[in-house]
Amino acid sequence: MGSFNYSEQFKQKVKNLLRGTENWPEYESFIEGHLSGPKSREFYFKNFLCKEIEFHCGSLRDKQVLDFGCGTGATTLALANYAEDITAFDIDKESLEICELRLKERGITKKVKFYYAKDIDEIKDEIGRFNLILLNGVIEHIPLALNGVRKLVLKSAFDLLTNSGYLYINETPNRLWPIDFHTTNLWWIPWTRPGSKWSYNKALRKKKIAQTPRISQGTLGFEELGAWGTTYWEIMRCLKDEKFRCINKEPKHGRHIHYSYELSWEKKIIDATLYAIFVKIFRLPLTTFAPFINNLVIQKA
Repeated sequence: MGSFNYSEQFKQKVKNLLRGTENWPEYESFIEGHLSGPKSREFYFKNFLCKEIEFHCGSLRDKQVLDFGCGTGATTLALANYAEDITAFDIDKESLEICELRLKERGITKKVKFYYAKDIDEIKDEIGRFNLILLNGVIEHIPLALNGVRKLVLKSAFDLLTNSGYLYINETPNRLWPIDFHTTNLWWIPWTRPGSKWSYNKALRKKKIAQTPRISQGTLGFEELGAWGTTYWEIMRCLKDEKFRCINKEPKHGRHIHYSYELSWEKKIIDATLYAIFVKIFRLPLTTFAPFINNLVIQKA
């Protein structure tokens, strides 16, 4: 993909999207991540995520792909390097406009359709059906305080799959871990009740919450930032009434969490140990125990 120099209009839209986070230590890296080059999300998704997808789900070229919660389009652009039929959907109009501008400046909008709606069910009759649906960094931003909404979103996405289609979940923080790696880098927040005032006040004291106009105020907004994540078991509960299989439990797909780059010998030993215990004996995918739920693949039966 290489480095690409986006227009000043594009860069300004990204800065507007991140308004309110200017004083965060990570602000400059946030900007860089939304652009191009070796430290960008574009680069990571093209060179690693898409290869992971193809390892588990086969070639993307002939698949109808939905980028569910596409955000500013880094995943959409990466997918466009592999697939010919892509739909980008988001509930945030501002992010979707950046996504569309990103692909326009790259000259590849012809293979991508863009949809905005506050609820995917509003457009389910016109958006079509898909062989693969990617939810990258999506689930954690759906507040658990909105009772049942996560389940509705996952079931709505699952319903859009064709028979034998794949639901691909990636980059969602794992609540099993006591550190909030995603939002604050603070201890114990994932183990507290989602939206707890104690966690919210702790993050405020540590100046780990940016008061931006793009999120709700108070504890609900803190949830929207993604501090609580999810677990493998929560995802399974949301889909318990559906017929599917978890690809990560299959022999060729369960030995590692990541297949797109060479693993260190220490990582290979850890993966082999976890595989022998949790995959072979307890039939649980390795990503169940990782800091992030990555490369979790659910195939519709």
